[in-house]
Amino acid sequence: MNEKLLHFIWKFRLFEQHELFTTEGEKLELIHPGAYNTDSGADFQNAKIRIGKTLWVGNIEIHLNSKDWFTHKHEQDASYNSVILHVVFESGGKIASRKNGETIPTLELKNRINATTLYRYEELAKRKAWIPCAKFFKDVDKFTVKNFLERLLIERLESKVEQINLLLAASENDWENVMFQMIGRYFGASINKEPFFLLAKSLPVKVWAKHQNDLLQMEALLFGQAGFLDEKFDDEYPNQLRKEYLYLKRLHNLQPLKKEVWKFLRLRPSNFPTVRFAQLAALMNKEVKLFSEILAAKNAKAIHQLFDVNVSDYWQQHYQFDKPSKKVNSHLGSSMKNILLINAVAPVLFAYGKYKDNDAYCDKAISLLEKCEAESNSIITGWKKLNLAATNAYETQAMLQLKNEYCDNFNCLNCAIGTRILK
Repeated sequence: MNEKLLHFIWKFRLFEQHELFTTEGEKLELIHPGAYNTDSGADFQNAKIRIGKTLWVGNIEIHLNSKDWFTHKHEQDASYNSVILHVVFESGGKIASRKNGETIPTLELKNRINATTLYRYEELAKRKAWIPCAKFFKDVDKFTVKNFLERLLIERLESKVEQINLLLAASENDWENVMFQMIGRYFGASINKEPFFLLAKSLPVKVWAKHQNDLLQMEALLFGQAGFLDEKFDDEYPNQLRKEYLYLKRLHNLQPLKKEVWKFLRLRPSNFPTVRFAQLAALMNKEVKLFSEILAAKNAKAIHQLFDVNVSDYWQQHYQFDKPSKKVNSHLGSSMKNILLINAVAPVLFAYGKYKDNDAYCDKAISLLEKCEAESNSIITGWKKLNLAATNAYETQAMLQLKNEYCDNFNCLNCAIGTRILK
């Protein structure tokens, strides 16, 4: 037993309410448990109870033991003078009192809580399975799961809005920069995500705009800023890039990253950072104002077409400098396009809708996820084993939110699925 569970039990009245009495033997009737308060002050606000013939309206404080009232020094705090009932799991010892010395009625719940609720909570707390409620998950009705997934998708998007707003402030409200930085970040997938993000931040869109339609300069900007042009090469092309970058570096006062931050180990050649640099350069050469194009795109297919790019001839024959290869996969695959749409395009559109107070952009973001293929990873596979299969990215994003923010943090008491199991 812990206070969080006791709060949950009180909030949903998961205890025997017939013939309630205070520890002093006075008859008690619970009319309304009050509104749960997660800020400072009493745990439940504006509750209604009747003790004897007197109706009381005020706050309720909940503890595991009667002594906790004094451990927390509530008797010295005037903000607890409005408490009308002290609810405890187990009573004993001194009765709670206000600052003026008046005692506060106490209700003990120890022998009134449903044994099934306690058993199920203990089972959840063991957390030996992939998720705490794996043992009970199959018993939860589909309506509860579906409704909660809808809430989780919005919750996940809103959590990303906070991050995007920080980028927006740092970019002086330039949405083109924000979109480029988000797209750039996910060009690095998981292993090179942060270096790619730093790379994108180091190259504002206004710099790109000055060199559009010159793919050589576009590649020079990216490879140079990534730290890959600090040496001389056998091939002529990278030496051309190096010469071009030295000029661009002085022109725009650029500070490159260290080459050592990039990882190649355990990556397929088509996912090498060098290949992604060439693809990103080709994308920016095709369209500098990505945000504007995405706003105008009517559907996911149009956005996928935006990501159809042709890299320079050199990168159609190489995965790395000075190392020619006969078979080179230089195009952005559908899975990579989906990664960009799910993790960059949809969140930025949703954030823009919030920024503009225009639901049309938020709805567009959600629609893109509904039309996008379901993601494939270990978490989605785990849900599938529990007979929760996804048909699109809308659902997989919600499933990721459920696992990462609720299951992994044992946040069952704030989860609609956990709540259903315990109730």
